[in-house]
Amino acid sequence: MASAIDTAAKRAKLAPRKNPYWHGISGGRGGLSLGYRRRPKGAGSWVAKIVIDGYRNEERIGLADDEPICAGALSFASGVAAALTWGSQQAVAASAAEGAKVPTVRLAIDTYTGVRRERAGRNGSENQLVRYVLNHELAETKLARLSAQAIEDWRAQLPKHLAPSSKNRLLADFRAALNAAATKYRHQIPAYIPLEIKVGTKVEAITATARRQLLSDAQVRAVVEAAFDVDPDDGDFGRMVLLAAATGARFSQLAALQVEDVQIANSRVMMPSSRKGKNRTVGERTAVPIGSDVIARLAPALSGRAGNEPLLLRWAYRKGEKPALAAAGSQSVTRLPRWVKDKRQAWQFAYETLELWTEAIKLTDVPADTVMYALRHSSIVRLLLKRLPVRVVAALHDTSSEMIEKHYSAYITDMTEDIAREAQMSFERGAGAVILKLPSKAV
Repeated sequence: MASAIDTAAKRAKLAPRKNPYWHGISGGRGGLSLGYRRRPKGAGSWVAKIVIDGYRNEERIGLADDEPICAGALSFASGVAAALTWGSQQAVAASAAEGAKVPTVRLAIDTYTGVRRERAGRNGSENQLVRYVLNHELAETKLARLSAQAIEDWRAQLPKHLAPSSKNRLLADFRAALNAAATKYRHQIPAYIPLEIKVGTKVEAITATARRQLLSDAQVRAVVEAAFDVDPDDGDFGRMVLLAAATGARFSQLAALQVEDVQIANSRVMMPSSRKGKNRTVGERTAVPIGSDVIARLAPALSGRAGNEPLLLRWAYRKGEKPALAAAGSQSVTRLPRWVKDKRQAWQFAYETLELWTEAIKLTDVPADTVMYALRHSSIVRLLLKRLPVRVVAALHDTSSEMIEKHYSAYITDMTEDIAREAQMSFERGAGAVILKLPSKAV
């Protein structure tokens, strides 16, 4: 505290020690501080310390004006002034070390998405931040000037077709990115910024119950066949839809499958975790049974390939060559395709399936607004109606029993009622009559 070191008389009462007695000057916790190091004999010395976003430095700046006063000794006030001058120089050095980065919304998102991709080893929901935030003027806002109103104005301009649940996922990622930056640059932004972030990114209330699209077994088979029909040359999309229907897995799980995950001898596929939740282990896999007919249709993706290669592939396209100019006097122009096949690669984003899925749906009697996620809902309900325990259904679909009970309670009720009904005892006269012999009373 300043009261302990601001006069020579007070400093004389302090116990000598190597660690200085500190007084914060600016920046709150960390920031810039002036310290006084008491020596066993003679005048003590002033020490300045700065901590900015991981950058730390400490330096002796002069002798204190203790008795007897030495030439060039600094009073407490002069020590504070010297520390401020030194601190300004160090702040410049710290900024240079950080590449002179000014914390902005763009910097927050770039840092957050980079960390997420490195941790997961692939792209995820954070791509929506790039799409909806970095292309908006809000991205250039300095973090120190960010307000809840600015965030709400951005929210008002989001596409109307985004469902409330999609907006909430976007807001959750946005909030996480901003909070991480606010923590990292806490010495450079006002203390109220975290509250502005909290208010501005508050999730929307979802009042309507999401409609769970369910397909009959016949419709699922039709969709699978249609998926192979719209991609007859390579069958890439057909295999993607086939596995989605057979396992009920999410797109991210299917995209992460490797060739070795298909275990032909055991008629199963080792499905990767979707890495949802906090307690997931990287590489964790669950055995999901599949039929011999599914394995047979996966054969082209298994033959002659290494076990660690991605199981499901697709063609990547590039722009074609520009059409050649017609010869003088000729009316013909060489027509070349606008997009041409470039190379085969693993599926990365769910939206890569949208165009093919739409074409496949047109070939069936399935409602036009049916989404590919309906295959997951249908798989879960199918197993529930087959009377598999809820815990088993949850494990096979990489979710929890609580989530199954919450979202599919009606089917669980029907299942348990049917089982209980079959267990009911018949009270018809003479039905399954059994004569019970009661033990005789002991005399």
